[in-house]
Amino acid sequence: MAVPIKVGMFGAQGSGKSTSAALLAAALSAQFHNKAPVFVVDPEAAWQFLKRRIFDVEGIELVQLADRTFKGMADSIKRAEKAGACVWVVDPLTLMWQELMQSFKAKRGFIPIDMWGDIKQMWSGYILQFLNTPMHCIALGRLGNEMEEVQEEGSDGQPTGKTKLVKTGTKFKAGGGESFGYEPHLLLELSLERKAKVRQGSRLEGEGRIIHRADVLKDRTWALNGKVIRWSDKPRYDKGGFRQVWESLKPHFEEVQGTQAVQVSTATSESLVDNQGRSDYFRQQKLKQIALEDWDATIARIYGGSTAAEKQARAILGEAITGVRSRTAFEDFSVEQMQQCVGILMEYERRTKVEKLVATKEADILALVEMAKEDYRDGERPGRDKTLLQLQLEKSVEQLQEKETVPF
Repeated sequence: MAVPIKVGMFGAQGSGKSTSAALLAAALSAQFHNKAPVFVVDPEAAWQFLKRRIFDVEGIELVQLADRTFKGMADSIKRAEKAGACVWVVDPLTLMWQELMQSFKAKRGFIPIDMWGDIKQMWSGYILQFLNTPMHCIALGRLGNEMEEVQEEGSDGQPTGKTKLVKTGTKFKAGGGESFGYEPHLLLELSLERKAKVRQGSRLEGEGRIIHRADVLKDRTWALNGKVIRWSDKPRYDKGGFRQVWESLKPHFEEVQGTQAVQVSTATSESLVDNQGRSDYFRQQKLKQIALEDWDATIARIYGGSTAAEKQARAILGEAITGVRSRTAFEDFSVEQMQQCVGILMEYERRTKVEKLVATKEADILALVEMAKEDYRDGERPGRDKTLLQLQLEKSVEQLQEKETVPF
């Protein structure tokens, strides 16, 4: 079983997109899939001519779906798989994107900004199908222009203050601002060239035959990157006539066969969003905001005044608990670190009620912070409701008793 290739072709009217895609599809079916069917989503009913000229000659069934809806196109991938198709084609994908836009626009006359998420989700679902199906896929699109706003310059070379839109490139016109050209593994831009007339003496002979040009804008295998391919126009199709196109694109196919077919994961990050549509990041930021507000409110309840002593006490207390002096550094803490600091601060507040005194001396503040840390860490520990003075007296008695028991 051949590893599927994913190809995008776009270009202007008459550049040969449909015929080139048909020739590639016929080559894949005839050479690697025992002439299995080719399935095409054909909203403009253009492939009926290619069916007679190419597929009937090769003895390959061409299944046409003349559906102009995005939904019909997306559903057709599974339908094509069930039909045993080896190649799936959409021509043009541009129409499907426009129909999707019109469907959302129809009810209100415009697309509300909150609907763009739904549109992108539907479009992303189609892209996953395009990449994950075991069929070879070829998506054709119309030419779009990349435009950029630039400053106009006067005759003196200085900016005039006016701007103008300038064409800076081309793109596969589908998917809105994000060109569909990002998705295929091989991307070709098709255009036409006219072969120069031949001079015979003083006269120019010949009409100048049409040449189909394919610029390889992207090849993820690197086999064709940057190449320019030219195919001559033919007056009729003979069996095996796909070889000119096939031989040109064969290096990409062969490189793909050296890889394994990889399925793009369809998993989402919905677990990061709660029932109210809030993300895990939002929740973390909300918890941080709550912790900061609890911190500020508790500090204000302990040392809410504006005297120099209380300002100094706030600074000492904050650094003793958090280990930093900067407010910015504290705000950079994780939620868990912030919540721990707030918990210690609340134990400190409880300590001030036990002491029936708000400490302002640095030594007392630091001693109470250590006790608050123990209270926070050990919970309902023995002596939790004793004052600092009581604990200091008990410690002095213990030290005195230890001295009395030491032999001389």
